[in-house]
Amino acid sequence: MTRDGRSGSLVGMDPDMTLAALPILALIDSTSVGTLVIPLMLLVTGRDGARRVAGRTVVYLLIIGAFYLMLGTALLAGLLPLYRALQGLLDSPATLVVLALVGAGLVVWSYYADPKAVRRRGGDPEASGRRWMERVHRALGSWRLLVGLALIAGVIEAASMIPYLAAMGVIAHAGLSFPMGVLVLIGYCAVMILPGLVLAGARALAGARMDRVLDRLQAWGTRNAASAVAWGIGIIGVVLLINTVPQVLSTLA
Repeated sequence: MTRDGRSGSLVGMDPDMTLAALPILALIDSTSVGTLVIPLMLLVTGRDGARRVAGRTVVYLLIIGAFYLMLGTALLAGLLPLYRALQGLLDSPATLVVLALVGAGLVVWSYYADPKAVRRRGGDPEASGRRWMERVHRALGSWRLLVGLALIAGVIEAASMIPYLAAMGVIAHAGLSFPMGVLVLIGYCAVMILPGLVLAGARALAGARMDRVLDRLQAWGTRNAASAVAWGIGIIGVVLLINTVPQVLSTLA
């Protein structure tokens, strides 16, 4: 038990310490294709005025942010009571072993998903970025297609956003009520879309002066989107290993 009487983490960390990791997880999520690369594509491909381009990008970001908020709310609605019901099982040594194995699996997965490894297997890690650029071009000039683009990006990326799923576990573990958990989730989703909003604001204010910077950022983001995903997966895996392996070894000693 912690000093204030709350149960300890299933990975041996105080709930307040795990909550402190949420901004880091949100910033990792803010670099995903849906929350950064596609907004950059919208900012560099629109040619009908800086403010209209920025406004369209803001709408896209608000839609995808709302999508992740609704998804997270639904997950918390089921996860919070399940977590409380299984608290004893989750704190068991067997669970620590499972989490350590999951952490090791995530680290291995991060190496497998790394663009260099994909190229060695004969794959093209930038193919996904080109497909997204095609979708962005089709969505230009149509609010209906723009909404569809945001929802498609959210659905496709949701299953692979390991930091986001980890954040749901952190919120569930912290012992927050459902309304408080939703408030934390709102802040999390706001941080997710914040870099894109900042870039859209800079585009609206600076106009064509931002073109060169945004072009470079968009090219960099497209090239490195796969690397960002691999790094995010690897970081979560390492954190799990650091917080479970010592306890697993202590139970075996």
